[in-house]
Amino acid sequence: MQLLELFRRYHTQAAKVALVVGSILLLINQHDALFGYQKIQWLPAALTYCVPFCVFMLGKLSSERDCQKSSGLNVPVSRYR
Repeated sequence: MQLLELFRRYHTQAAKVALVVGSILLLINQHDALFGYQKIQWLPAALTYCVPFCVFMLGKLSSERDCQKSSGLNVPVSRYR
């Protein structure tokens, strides 16, 4: 499965995961900046949301490849279809 096709199928789900996980990580990592004690570091804050998105997408890619290998077919097998 191509990465672009995977992105089209799962971008909404990946964005939801990134929003939840990224927000929790942002609170942990940028607590002082969010509550007024320091300046916010924008690059790490943005990466805090990008990393869970990428991890989700790469996990889906790995899962899709494993399903294709085990089924012997070139058809994606997923319960989130």
